[in-house]
Amino acid sequence: MGYASWSNALAMDSQIVASVIAVLGTLSSAAVIAWVQREAKKIATLERRVERYKAEIRARQDEEDMAAEWLAELGVTNTPCAAKTLLRERTE
Repeated sequence: MGYASWSNALAMDSQIVASVIAVLGTLSSAAVIAWVQREAKKIATLERRVERYKAEIRARQDEEDMAAEWLAELGVTNTPCAAKTLLRERTE
């Protein structure tokens, strides 16, 4: 084999290596992008769940405030704060 054929073979090998590297780079970047998108979706789901729990907590606190005021008006306790303490003692 002459020099020209060796240089052509080496050029062909380097093109194949470059193609394989390009394909592997594309595949690995696609895998990373898919992983990032999956994680972003999980985070968004968790954020929605946290917001739902916050809304539930606010609603329960509002109910507790209304019950405490009602108990104070009925004369069960002197103040709404004392009524909250009474309610919490009974539910624990």
